[in-house]
Order: sequence, then structure tokens, then C-alpha cells
Amino acid sequence: MKDFCKYVNVFHGCGEIDLPKPEGIAATWFFIKAGCGNTSPAASLPFSAVSVGPFSGGYPTGYTDHMPNSHSRPPRFEGGKGLKGFAHLQQSGTGAIGYYYNYAVVSPRYSSSPERRVPALEEGEPGYYRAVLEDINCELTVSGRTALHRYTFGSPGGFVTVDFENNGVDIPNWGKEKVYELELKKENENTVSANAVIEGVKIFFAVRANGKIELDGNKARVFVPENGVSEIRVSLSPVNAALPLERVSAEYDFCAAKSEARKAWNGVFSKIDAEFFDERTKGIFYSNLYHSLVKPADWSGESFIYGEEPFTVDLNTLWDMYKTELPLLFAVYGKEIGEKLCETLMLLCEKLGFMPNSIGLSDEYKKPNGQARMLGSYALITALRYGLKVDPARILSNLKTDLTAPDKIDFTRDGRCVSHTFLLDMAEICTLGADLAKELGDTESENYLRPFGRLWKKVYSEKTGLLNDDTGYYEGTLYNYSFRQMVDMDGRIALAGGKERFVELLDRFFGYGAPAVTLPTDPDDYEPVIEGAKLGRFEGFNNESDTEAPFSYAYAGRHDRVCEVTRAGMKYMFTDGRGGIPGNNDTGALSSYYVFMALGLFPVAGQDLFIIGSPFVKNAEVTLFNGNTLKISVDNNNIYVKSVKLNGKELADKKITARELMRGGELVFEMSEKPV
Repeated sequence: MKDFCKYVNVFHGCGEIDLPKPEGIAATWFFIKAGCGNTSPAASLPFSAVSVGPFSGGYPTGYTDHMPNSHSRPPRFEGGKGLKGFAHLQQSGTGAIGYYYNYAVVSPRYSSSPERRVPALEEGEPGYYRAVLEDINCELTVSGRTALHRYTFGSPGGFVTVDFENNGVDIPNWGKEKVYELELKKENENTVSANAVIEGVKIFFAVRANGKIELDGNKARVFVPENGVSEIRVSLSPVNAALPLERVSAEYDFCAAKSEARKAWNGVFSKIDAEFFDERTKGIFYSNLYHSLVKPADWSGESFIYGEEPFTVDLNTLWDMYKTELPLLFAVYGKEIGEKLCETLMLLCEKLGFMPNSIGLSDEYKKPNGQARMLGSYALITALRYGLKVDPARILSNLKTDLTAPDKIDFTRDGRCVSHTFLLDMAEICTLGADLAKELGDTESENYLRPFGRLWKKVYSEKTGLLNDDTGYYEGTLYNYSFRQMVDMDGRIALAGGKERFVELLDRFFGYGAPAVTLPTDPDDYEPVIEGAKLGRFEGFNNESDTEAPFSYAYAGRHDRVCEVTRAGMKYMFTDGRGGIPGNNDTGALSSYYVFMALGLFPVAGQDLFIIGSPFVKNAEVTLFNGNTLKISVDNNNIYVKSVKLNGKELADKKITARELMRGGELVFEMSEKPV
């Protein structure tokens, strides 16, 4: 097997953005959100339930010295570059979701050690992290649902503490989430168990070491063997105490586990074997692919909500994930995680009477979400169109259950929502549901859903061709949501005044002919963000609110604009290093977008459709979840698509159905230096 891991930087996106100075069209885009990827270098397996990584207490992953931020550059807190130890479970790329994990902080130290220590060295690879604190060599890896720690002390007198009281971030003067009903128990000389209620969920821990363990209040103190090497195993479960105790009692070899983790990562990377016109881009690609496969977390067999399995969590930003992250998982990793994810969504809906938009190890799933609506149904229909093993009748049943949940009565009874984006979400999924009902011969469901699908026109203005301005919009303005792909794009373009007028509106949104903007850099001053938002401009790839908008040009016959916008974004808004992701990665949402852009494909969520983009791979071999292979070849690195053929058949309209694509074959691009 090829070693793809050597191209991955696990620190990619961990820091404040450090992007190339934008030029041309990219210089006119205005960032709304904070300029940091919010990823973590924690050791994990693909879609791993357990992860373990460095803990500084920074926002929001527990790593870095970032303070809470929602715009501009992140503020910093003093001492935040120092580590307190190593924690378990980390979010990936999220912003302010309200809970941040980082449980059971393990800290190797001496009696003279300060609380925080800046690493003398930090390095990592998929499935492994290493840091040197003082003269202590700290290594982390994961095997199954057990985190493995190995600390090699350079001097005598060392010990290790395990703090079960930690929950979330640990920023001075900001607050720390509480752990409730904490109970510790010494199982034997070298094993300790604990349980607590954290974020509304009972969590059971087990810790086992190769040295003696003593309880010290709400901490465990691990004694280091005479050889100076302390090996510690930590496991946890949201359902019972027996599972983590059983797991930590198994025999593990740290080096073998590290090797197996790398093998597991190479296995998932091998599904997309890509070559590029330069090695640097290859590193950016596989680093983004890595951060697309860290989440969601597969906790199958350990659901704290329902008894059945599977169970996947950390779908914490479904409003971002449903666009490209979930299509990537469905198309390529359907067997590893995609079908489990679909079953989780349906079981949740059947248990709760609605489908949550955010699912983690937390009771937050019980609350209606204010970001978007019914995105789980988009995900399920997308999976169905790709050929995953999901029951279409059950999808339709769950869609109707979610539609009639009490928090959606404004739409079903009054034909309006607090936000026009909510109405669009629901109207579009009703159309997709009606189409599915028609395929199933379910006339009653089709007749029920179809009128709801027609409500989308209520929120657009025929005068402006854009969404109405009489509502609020989250993480953007009406402009950011005016150019989503609709099922009825012909009707949408006609409402805007025809193709020429539609292109004019898109050109204004993307800044064609506009002067360059100055992006805000002061996190304490929100006024420039408010003023910048008034431009009604594309957010770049700083946020997912309008990442689908470039592909609306394709419906108006301007594929050249698709190429110009997306390639400018990939050039100026993704790079290598810690600052290489332009905004919150949101559980793989931005990184998966980069993966699709490199391949020259854009999935339209919920529809049987991919739109051709501007690829920058040289060639790629994609092993689809169904076992078919899609080969992509590109003749040069120019940005415009002169022609594209699938199995010798030219795609004149630059579109392809998902069903055709999932059959595999050969996709051949001929590129041009100038618009065609």
C-alpha cells in the first residue's frame, strides 16, 4: 500500500490563517467569520470514537492560545501556547457549539513543573502525536476505543496526573464547563474507574497504567516505573462502566498500535489516489482529506439515546456538512461510515419525533436548532441517489415526521418561517420528497408535499431577483443565500429576469469590476464586519454559507465564471501549514470542499446531480463505496474546461447525474488557457 500519510500535516488548519495575499477577483471578497480553521492535531483513527491530543485550553478544540472568536482574527490569551497536558475527545473545526469535550486531562510532570509548559518540540502524523515537555518525551496514539499514552522521563522523580474534572476549554476569565456527580474508584493497584455527568450525558472512564495508581481527590496520580517510561491506557463509554474497563485491561503494544493507526489512515486515503502538477498541492490535498475523515465519530454499539445500532455522533454542524462533507462520505466511504450515519439519522427521528441538526455526546440534540432546518433529510436523499443501502420509503416517512414536528408549524400552518433560509430549506426538501414519493408510487405523500415545495417563490423579490430583505440571515446576508442551487433553477433564473440578468447579479456578488476590499483584523472591533457585510459580497471560502453559489453560473451558461471563482478561491484561500484553512472547518465542511474542487466535481445536495468544476489534479483514481472506480485525468493545469467526457461521452452542459458518476469509468478533462 502507498504511504499517503507522509503528505499529511495534522497541524493543518490549527492556527490563525496565513494565506497568500489575494489578487484579482479574490481580492474583492469579504470574510464574515473568524480567520482560523479550528482543527486539532489529536491522534485518532478514521471516524474515531476516541481521540487524544494536546490540551492548552484554547478555543474551541482545547488546542492553541485562541480566545472565543466569531470574526476577524482570533484574540489570544497569555500563556496559551503552553500545554496543561493531553485530553480525550476533541471537536474538529467547529465554532461556538456550546460543548467542547477535552475530558480526563493526563499530565506528565515533576513536582517543580509549572502548570503550563511550551513544547520544545511538536510533531505528528495521522494516528500519532508527540511533544517534548521539559525533558519528558510525550507520545499519543489510539487503538480501537482506547487512547494510549507513553511518557519517557529524562530525570527521576516524575509522575503523571489524570484530571477527571476537566470539561471543555480553559480560558482565563471566560469560564469552564462543569462536571457533575463525579465518582472515582480504585479497581486495583494500577486501574482506576470514574464516572460523571458531562453535558447531560453519563460518561464512564477507565485508566490503567504500568505503574501504581493512587487517588488524590478528584484526580488519579500515576507512579512512574524505575525505567522512567510510563504507559497509560484511557478509555470511556457513554453507556456503561464495563466496556472501558474491559478495553484498558487488554494488552497493547504502543509501537504496534501506532503502526496500525498509520495503516488504517493509509487505507482510507488510498480510496482517492491522486497526483498533482506539483508536490506542494498534493500535501494540501491530503491534509484536507485527512481533516475530512476525522469526523463524524463512530460510537456504534454505545448509543446513549436509543438501544439499536449503529450510532454516529459529532454531526455538530450539519448545516455546513450536508453540502460537501456528507456527499464525500457517501460517495467514497459509504460502507465505512455513510450507511451508519444514515441509519443514525433515521433512528433518531423515529425515537425523537424530529431529526436533529446537531448530534454529539451531549443532550443538546433535544433542542431545536436556529441555523437551518431538515438537513438530515437532504443527507438521506443524497445518500439514496448515490446508491447507498437506505430504505426510500423510510426516508420519506422520516421526512414527513420531521416536517410535522412542533417547531416547524410556522411553515406547515402559516407558510412562513422566522428566516427565509428556513423556508427555502423546507420548501426544497418538500419538492425532493414529493419527487421521491412519485417514484415510489405514493400519490398521497406526493400530493401532500408538492404544494409546500412551491412556497420558495414567496421569499424572492421579482424586483431585485434576490431574496427579500425582511428577515434575518445567520452568518451572512440575503446575498449569501440568494444563489443556492434550487430544484427548479429554470424558474429561479426566470424570477431573476432571465439568464443575462442572473449572471449580472452573480457578477456583482462575486465582485467582478469591484475594487479590492480590506479585511478586518481587529477581533475587538465588530464594526468593520458590519460595514463589510453591507457590500453584499461573496464570503470567499471563509464560511460555507455561499460555497455552492459559484456553481449557479453553470445554469446560465457561464461555466467560465465557475472556473474563475473556484480556482481563485483554491489558490488564495487554501495553503499549507497551520494557517492553511480560511475559516472554521466545521467538521470537515471546508476541507471536503477543497477535495471536491481538486477533483473538478461539485455535488448538489439532495439531488441526483454533480456539476463539473475546474480540476487541478493531474490524475486521480477514486474507489467509490460500491466498488466501482472513477478515473480522472486532466491534460494541463489551466483553469478553463474546454471539454469533459465521461467514458467517451462529452458532457456538453458540464453536469452529470450522481447515478452515472457512481457507475465509475473515466472522466477526461481538456483544459484551456482562455474561456471557451
